[in-house]
Amino acid sequence: MKTQQTNTTSIMASFATIKSLSDAKQYQSPYQILREFISYIILKDSLYSFSAIEMKNRLSSHFCFSIPEAIIKTALKNLPGATLANGIYNISQDEVCADSLFERTKTESDEYESRIIELLSEYISFRTGNNLISVETLSEELTNFLVEDAPSQSTKYSELIGEFVLKNEQNREIQDGLNTIREGSILYLGLSHSIGETGSITKPLTLYLGTEILFSLAGYNGEIFQQFADDFLTQVRTANAGKTQKIHLRYFSEIKEEIDEFFDTASEIVEGKRRRLLDKPAMKAITDGCSTAADVDVKKSDFYHKLRYSFGIAEDSTSNYYSEECFTSNLESFDYDDENDKRKKKETAIKLISHINKLRNGCRFHNDIESEHLIVTNTKATLLISKDVSDNIKETEGLGSVCNFAVSLDRITSLLWYKLGNGFSKAKFPSSVSAVLKARIVLSASIAKNAEREFARIKKEYADGLIDNDQVAARIITLRNKPVLPEDLQGDDIDEMMDFTPEYLSRYEEQVKNDKKALREKETVIETLKADAERRLTEKDETIVAQANAIKNSSEENALLRNELNKYYQQEEAALRKKNRRRNVLRFIWSIVWKLVVLAGLTALAIYLESKCNSKIPAYISMGVNAVGVIYTLWSALKKDKEKYLKNTEESTLGNNQ
Repeated sequence: MKTQQTNTTSIMASFATIKSLSDAKQYQSPYQILREFISYIILKDSLYSFSAIEMKNRLSSHFCFSIPEAIIKTALKNLPGATLANGIYNISQDEVCADSLFERTKTESDEYESRIIELLSEYISFRTGNNLISVETLSEELTNFLVEDAPSQSTKYSELIGEFVLKNEQNREIQDGLNTIREGSILYLGLSHSIGETGSITKPLTLYLGTEILFSLAGYNGEIFQQFADDFLTQVRTANAGKTQKIHLRYFSEIKEEIDEFFDTASEIVEGKRRRLLDKPAMKAITDGCSTAADVDVKKSDFYHKLRYSFGIAEDSTSNYYSEECFTSNLESFDYDDENDKRKKKETAIKLISHINKLRNGCRFHNDIESEHLIVTNTKATLLISKDVSDNIKETEGLGSVCNFAVSLDRITSLLWYKLGNGFSKAKFPSSVSAVLKARIVLSASIAKNAEREFARIKKEYADGLIDNDQVAARIITLRNKPVLPEDLQGDDIDEMMDFTPEYLSRYEEQVKNDKKALREKETVIETLKADAERRLTEKDETIVAQANAIKNSSEENALLRNELNKYYQQEEAALRKKNRRRNVLRFIWSIVWKLVVLAGLTALAIYLESKCNSKIPAYISMGVNAVGVIYTLWSALKKDKEKYLKNTEESTLGNNQ
């Protein structure tokens, strides 16, 4: 996203202007709002003529908009004072009206952004002690925080931005301004995605949901995520309210494997085969109330039943993703490198994105809603890889725009909400538009990530003997008490929630020593650590044994294969020898026959000459030649040809018999 420059309204202020205009006037389409921005540029830059591409560039330089040229042309059709000739729009300045409301809302939006950046900068300076904060960087990060799915840019200040938003939860001026920006971004989303016709979904669309979305629908990830998932489902049901179902919900077999593995882990935890000191919300939701693996199986069965019959979500039935006709659409060779993402997540993400490209038959689409097949996920790796793949295709194929392969739950909910005609009907925006909820989600994700990192560090220090039982227990208990659900975060004590320093984690040590409840919890932690270490050693030993058995089995299998191959080769050699013997015998016979044929020919010639010449001389010559020929033939057959054709055959036969 571009940031504020001289005589330029930043993208955030532009979003706020869109929303303020929408609230003040009853617009019937996005083109009417876009015409307000175009009229402002015409008057501001004193334009008398321009092309659509020139206006596209001016919208970008003035307001940081990226609007498709086709949308700009549609908006210009009904612009007062504009006439089109040979691709050039000629303007009558007298007919272009200056809108005082537009000027006022634009000024207010610019002023609000300057004020919010100033307050945010002051807060970050106070928290970090750094007074040299780049306003440009801060503006970019606030924009990313408010409107991006999975920002690929630096997120140096994202946690601090979240803290600032949450601490000012009760400040209506700040919250209303931030929400106005987020709401305006949804209205802009419709413009930038070429969504002109609204009111219904006109083209079938299949959405493939990620594991975390399915868990959110089931309520495993807490109330806020369930509310977001319910908002999404509401839009889907609205789209499918007609005679024909337009949106189908599916999940890939790879996602089912992830879910099954998750439930298997839950079963092991319940049975005591695996112990975890830091549980993800979904794992806690599944294991709570379960005392046996059978209880977990019941929850698993209920989960899949609910997906299918309450939400209408089924497993993808396509099974030929690796058939020959899919080769040209395969994207699994795409090279993506990000050290922050786990390898398995990256591999799965690329595989699923490749599946989408195959389902689309390699076709390119410019609009997510019109793309036929689309992944819905909140997994950062998948969203970032989707963006990289789309950008790569756009660059290599020279396309103006390419739709996504994966979008976040917020993004698809907003797109559907807009496409179904809610943008200009004063309908309530989806709940995900709240900046405070966004802050809670960002901060809870950060807490979970920091807790996992500190947990690994504490366990290593304990294993290395750097901290004792009391210290490790106290620090792990402190980590376990950190809030993990977004709804559990409160602005009043957010500083403490975000504190992961060794000094903070060691505060609980004295309480562990003196409090009976804390002592019992400490003993549980130590037992769990020991059990976890033993389990890891056992798994390591089992792995070593399994590898040894695999090597042994492999050796035995290789020996059997070698024996089979030897038998096969011997059979092949015997067949070859038999074939060669037949061929050599035939050659031996032929070596005698052709010589006898020559002698017979000479005899016939002598008889012919004798009859013609009435002389016995040719007969005598023939008899002499035949006698010599027969002797030579017999000698050649018994000595030379026999040795040439039959000796090797006899040696081979003897060798085979031995």
